[in-house]
Amino acid sequence: MNSWYTFEPVDTLFFRGSEPMIMGENHTSNFNFPPPAHTIEGAIRTYFYHLDKKGYSEIIRLGEKKGSFNVIGPFFKEDGKIFVPAPYSWFIEKQEEKTDTENESKVTKVIKSYKVSTNLIQTSNNETYWVKPSEKDVETLGGRWLLLSDLISNKEKVEVRNSSDFFVQEYRTGIALEKNRKVREGHIYAFVHARLKEKVSIVFGIDKDLPLEHSVTITLGAEQRFGKLKRIANNINFENDGSMYMNLSIFEANDEANKHIVATGKPLYLGGWDLAKGFHKPMRGFFPAGSVFTKKLDNNFINI
Repeated sequence: MNSWYTFEPVDTLFFRGSEPMIMGENHTSNFNFPPPAHTIEGAIRTYFYHLDKKGYSEIIRLGEKKGSFNVIGPFFKEDGKIFVPAPYSWFIEKQEEKTDTENESKVTKVIKSYKVSTNLIQTSNNETYWVKPSEKDVETLGGRWLLLSDLISNKEKVEVRNSSDFFVQEYRTGIALEKNRKVREGHIYAFVHARLKEKVSIVFGIDKDLPLEHSVTITLGAEQRFGKLKRIANNINFENDGSMYMNLSIFEANDEANKHIVATGKPLYLGGWDLAKGFHKPMRGFFPAGSVFTKKLDNNFINI
């Protein structure tokens, strides 16, 4: 059974992309939002490290790639409703019908891909999946967000959201400092921060019951943006039927994943900071959340 938490930041959040920042060449950087699961995991490991690194050494596992737990998600929570990544194997018409509601939701018909037997198309895993459009062109739902109850139901029409429905982008300009705290000449950078909209919070699960208090303050990302972490009393249910599996979090593109991938989006390349070594982690490639596979590869995968 997973433990579920909400995170409500005090201010904006910033998680930069993998682009190098080189004077005279680059002065802007992309951002990743919501934060990847391993960033949240790192924040929780760091929280226990600062409490007592000896007493919580098994949770932290300092110097190892992972701690003793996995993070599920993250998702968005808006006014009590949970929104999760949409599968890349689900499609909609490019000019879908829109319904105006109080929360500006979009209700549209979903076209799901299915497995077919054919000798006309050959794939590396000997399985072919097809989507049958209507009269209009279709596009993947991957990269968008679905109401959780719609994902695990058999509704023909579902509520679809874009990431921009949950947060706004704020552009910030920063400067670099010398060791004596004077401005470093020629080092001006522009970043994009994310500010959650009203009644929106980040939700994620932990697959282990950690000794976290009901409400604690944690910091996220290299810029140490802090906020309140609160435990949710009720469990979030993902029980569903289906012959394929979708990842709720980004998933590293290893050999096993490459064998079973069915549908995905643009790969993500992420690194991070190694607290034990005091140096950058090597860059790794990940499948985005919502990618679809023929096999359940960890507890972040659900049936669809």
